Amino acid sequence: MRFDARGPGDLVDGKAPGNVCKLSIHHREALLALVESGPIPAVHRVVRRRLKDLVQWLWDEFRIEVSETTLEHRTVKRTHIRQP
Repeated sequence: MRFDARGPGDLVDGKAPGNVCKLSIHHREALLALVESGPIPAVHRVVRRRLKDLVQWLWDEFRIEVSETTLEHRTVKRTHIRQP
């Protein structure tokens, strides 16, 4: 049986690294700036941004595909985004 550099003890209490975040700090800052600036009602025809709109914006700007659930965890806790 082969072990990594930390040995067999790490298998018992070691944690898996998990998934890598798709949004870099640059992406998160741009998203937060967009949310904080809010939509212009006359231009965007909405008074609040929806998660669905933010998912589409991320795709249009950065070609990053994220789910609404991912954005909900990242943004709703910090801002007031309307959920359908």
